Amino acid sequence: MSSPRTKEAGASRARRIVAGSVAAFVLACLPAATFSGLASAEDQLKENKQELRETRDKVRVRSKRIRALQKHMNGLATRISRSQSDILAAEQRIEKLARRMMIQRVRASLLQAKLDERTRVAYMAGGAPILYLLTATSAADAASRMSFLTEMNRRDAVLAVKVHEATDRLGRMEAEVVRARQIIELTRRRLELDREELQERMAESQRLVESLRGRIEQIQYEISKIRPFAVCPVDGPHAIADDFGIKVFHPKKEGGNHIHQGNDIYAAMGVPIVAPFDGTAESATNPIGGLAVKVYGDHGYVYNAHLSAFGILGEVRRGDVIGYVGATGNAGGPHDHFEWHPDNGDAVDPHAYLLMVCASGALPT
Repeated sequence: MSSPRTKEAGASRARRIVAGSVAAFVLACLPAATFSGLASAEDQLKENKQELRETRDKVRVRSKRIRALQKHMNGLATRISRSQSDILAAEQRIEKLARRMMIQRVRASLLQAKLDERTRVAYMAGGAPILYLLTATSAADAASRMSFLTEMNRRDAVLAVKVHEATDRLGRMEAEVVRARQIIELTRRRLELDREELQERMAESQRLVESLRGRIEQIQYEISKIRPFAVCPVDGPHAIADDFGIKVFHPKKEGGNHIHQGNDIYAAMGVPIVAPFDGTAESATNPIGGLAVKVYGDHGYVYNAHLSAFGILGEVRRGDVIGYVGATGNAGGPHDHFEWHPDNGDAVDPHAYLLMVCASGALPT
């Protein structure tokens, strides 16, 4: 009596034989022109991939330049920030000096007015101090009067010194304000030059990044036109019908007669249907297609219809299960009705693109 493991191994071999037979039948039915077209597309794909590798090498080289630019721009940004801070600090210093200068001017004006008054009085008095001494009644009185006159002269001298000091301090403040304004002007000029250089460097960096990104995107877009799918949308034994553009006949309640906009990929009920590229999977259920899913990628979207159940919806990576083969809608049997809409436009024949990723996928490994 055979063990369960022996039976399972036999069933696995049987499945591989069926898969190989289906794939061999599909490949045998393909015209020679299809293989010729595939070979040409593969050659073009290799050329584009080589160009993409070379472009990525250029990206690495130019990335060094971009990093050097970034380092220089960071230095400029730091200097700009510090210059702005220095200007604000200098302006605050000038404001403080202006307030102190106003007080010093008032003080100097008062001292100068007092000194002028003392000079005027002395001038008007003329020889009065001598008469003041000569009219002393005694030696003691004369000594007292001399002491008084000496004190007055001393006070006048002190007042003159204070006037000089006040004027000198005022002059130093004015000179400091002039220097501060000169520093602000020089800092502003340097700040403007740094800002101009920063804008130039940022523009250069942006040009480098955009030129490289644009070229890579262009090459990737060209590759997407030759090989838009990374994996086969049906992850299991299958057979791909070359039936895009044929007229299909259905009763009105099943959508009526129409031109077939995709390829039917026949597979057993419940076989996983996967995202052929990275993107976003969304439900597209409708009466004709039954349970259906669209996957939007960078270069267009695919439409899978007649599913038996949904898989992952939302953000998906290539190979993620988005549903399972079924026969919902107007399907006559289990299959995946598969459409390819490049650039989100009209459907195009996906047959050659499917053969690139599905022909080998149907063979046993």
